[in-house]
Amino acid sequence: MLKKIAVGTLVAAVGMLVGSGAVVGVRAADMPKMNGTAFIAGHGGHLAIVDLSTLKDPTDVDKDRIVITEAGSEMEGKIAGMDFEKVKSQGGSHGSALMGTKLVVGLLNGKVVIYDLQSKKKSAAMDVGKKFCDVIVGPDGKLYMEDMGDGKVYVWDAGTMKTVDAMPVGAAVCGIAWTKSLDKVYVSDMPLGVVHVIQWNAKDSKFGKEIATIKDPAMTFIHQIKMAPDNQYLWVSAPNEFGVKGPGEPNLGPRSQKPQIVIIDTKTDKVVDKIVLPDDVNLHDFEFTPDGKTVLLPARTYGNDSILAIMDVGTKKLYDKRVSLCYGCHKKEGVEVTMDNKSPLLCGIVVDWKK
Repeated sequence: MLKKIAVGTLVAAVGMLVGSGAVVGVRAADMPKMNGTAFIAGHGGHLAIVDLSTLKDPTDVDKDRIVITEAGSEMEGKIAGMDFEKVKSQGGSHGSALMGTKLVVGLLNGKVVIYDLQSKKKSAAMDVGKKFCDVIVGPDGKLYMEDMGDGKVYVWDAGTMKTVDAMPVGAAVCGIAWTKSLDKVYVSDMPLGVVHVIQWNAKDSKFGKEIATIKDPAMTFIHQIKMAPDNQYLWVSAPNEFGVKGPGEPNLGPRSQKPQIVIIDTKTDKVVDKIVLPDDVNLHDFEFTPDGKTVLLPARTYGNDSILAIMDVGTKKLYDKRVSLCYGCHKKEGVEVTMDNKSPLLCGIVVDWKK
């Protein structure tokens, strides 16, 4: 049965467990040096730019953001077969992939925009799917776009700018990752709180049959996923903004779990670790440094900011340094967020690492 619920009402439900969540962990002075530029997509239709060598808050409206489209929200339109209020026209950015000097940006209205980092020009928006969460470069060089609107993974060729496949996987899929051996592919399903395990035919770059569905009480509402540099453990972003509602229904009930990282052993497809995060670190995605020692966590505070938190992979503790991704720029420019319960929400991260 289709339901129509105001976005503000839904987003307000996440406030139940959100508190100050003070970060206590590793000193920033002990953080390994990073050299790269992070691009973090957001519902406001633009990407925040962070210089990882300085970790300064992006506050310059001209230099520290890339404007792609108008604002939008992941919790509007059609999600997992249910209709939610349409506040804007679903245009906000949500995830992007880096191909050379070009960012391929997936939008919340199912369109794709290519932004050239050198010329600073963007293409016209191209129709591809319904409502994109992430965009990942697959092992075959094609782009894999996870759709929250129809639960499909769209396969897109950046050379021809055409869709070459669309695979139905779940209800509202959000992230994708492959094993090193390329025998399995994992796809996260946001409102179902599960990770689908699917056979992968590396020779033909094709999805096979689903061989497992990974569930855990710590995963009620999940987002993007990333294979750790060791290529054995899959990291799942489980901010759990919503809780289990009822048997057979998408998990859109009151929040019941803390935000956390759930780690899956890809040899056994079992959950082997859970990292509980502060209440204001509602992570959405991961980006590991090339040496595998540090992981970047774009996260929502569900207050007046989204942040970039940073974790030591070995100790799995957060550094006592966070980058404010929204508040500084919004305050400086007098910007007031009116959607998503007045909370600026950032999403997927991609990094251009400098050698």
